[in-house]
Formats: sequence, C-alpha cells, structure tokens
Amino acid sequence: MSGRRALERVTDATPAKAKAPKTAKAAKPRTRRTRSSVGSKLLSLGAMVLAGALALGLSVPASLFGQAADALTAIAVPAGEQEAVELQTVEVSSTIESVSAAREEFDALSWAELLVLKYGTRDYTYSTTGGTIRWPFPTAVKISSGFGERVAPCMGCSSMHMGLDFQPPNDSPVYAIAAGTVAFQEDSSYGYGNHVIINHGDLLGDGHNIVTLYAHMQHGSVPVRSGDQIQVGDFLGLVGRTGTATGIHMHFEVLVDGVQVDPFTWLKTNTN
Repeated sequence: MSGRRALERVTDATPAKAKAPKTAKAAKPRTRRTRSSVGSKLLSLGAMVLAGALALGLSVPASLFGQAADALTAIAVPAGEQEAVELQTVEVSSTIESVSAAREEFDALSWAELLVLKYGTRDYTYSTTGGTIRWPFPTAVKISSGFGERVAPCMGCSSMHMGLDFQPPNDSPVYAIAAGTVAFQEDSSYGYGNHVIINHGDLLGDGHNIVTLYAHMQHGSVPVRSGDQIQVGDFLGLVGRTGTATGIHMHFEVLVDGVQVDPFTWLKTNTN
C-alpha cells in the first residue's frame, strides 16, 4: 500500500469529535433594548437635519437675500416713477439678395478617363520619308498607344509605356529605320515575343548611341540574327501578336545612351 493511500485511509478512519450540547441562553429583558433603539434613530435623524442645513448654508451666497429684497423693492415702485428704457431697432436693407439652396453641377471622371484626356488626345499624324533615317513602315499607319503613362491594357502589361505601338494590318512587313548591327534577336512566347534589337551607334553624329527595338513580330518571320549588319530599310519580320500583347501590333522603342525616349518625337525630329 502506498503512503498516499495509507494516509487517506487513516484520515477516513479518524472518528469525528463529539460536539458539546448547546446551552440555551437566558432570555434578556426587552425593555432596555427597545429604548436604546429609539434613541439611536432620533440621534441619526438629528444628524441628517444638521448636515442638510450646513450644506444649504455653504451653497447659497449670502448676497442672494439682498438681491431678492432689491428686486421686490423695484417691483413695488410705481410705474410712473420708473426710468424709460430705450428700445433697439434693426434696419433691414432692401438690397438683400436671396441665396439659392440648389447644388452646383459637377462631373466625376475616372482615372482612366483622366489619362485619356491627358495622353489620348495627342496628334499622331506623320508622313514617311526615304532618307537615311526612316519610319519602320513605308506608309503612315495607325498608332494605338503612345509613349508615357497609360491604363495597362492587360494583366502584366505596363502602365508606363516605354515605346510606340504601330497598328498596321496583320502580316505587314517591318523595316529597319537606319543602318546598324543586330545586337539581339529572340523568338519568345512572353514579354516582347519575337523581337529584334539593333545598335545604330553614333547615328546622328552627336556622340550619343542610338538603339532601336522591334517587338511582337510573328513567330519564325524574322530572318536576321545577332551580329548581322543591317542597312536602312532592310526587312526585319512580319507584324504579329507574340509575347505579352493584347492585339496585333508592332511595339517600337528608341533608346539614347540606354534610356528610352519618346519614339514618335524622335522620329519626327530625325527622319529625313
């Protein structure tokens, strides 16, 4: 048997102590107790009355009784002996204009509508030339999206458009805008899709390096490869919809010393 169980058994076996019989208390006379109770109640009532009178005396200013007497005296003075009281008058101008409670009308524009007002009203009209720097198409075509801020047209599309979107008919040929060297070519299913990057070097003779990019062309339509020498007007591929694109178009970029610039402004300034 464990010590805990043994202790429990010993505790259970201990007899309870006998309780001593209660002794009846002698009854006391009730006369004195009744008198003392009445006296205590009278004393408590007197204390409450005294406390109330003290609180009233502290809260009411002494001048109140004097002011009340003065007021009664003023009322008792005959009406003929009171001083005349001058009445104030207010003049209303006859030239007051009424104010309409009607609300002014206003128009609420969405962020997309604000961007259209800011960037969608640009004039993209141009004419092509046949010089040493040309447009990527032999004739002027529609431009669907310009350079700068825009509402992203698709999931994964940029809201800051770094190029120019030409939108000619499908299968339209794309041409190099100037002579140069193919720096990179990739036929991809995402991003720029099937695209070509051409390094034109110091094309303008001002010490700045010019690079152009042609993107989203049809798979298998690009005949050039990295390292190929390109002449102005050489065929680069066919307009398509490869990579991340919402429709058939050719995305075109111009980089000056590695920084994207507005291709439309650049072409209009430098084509000849």
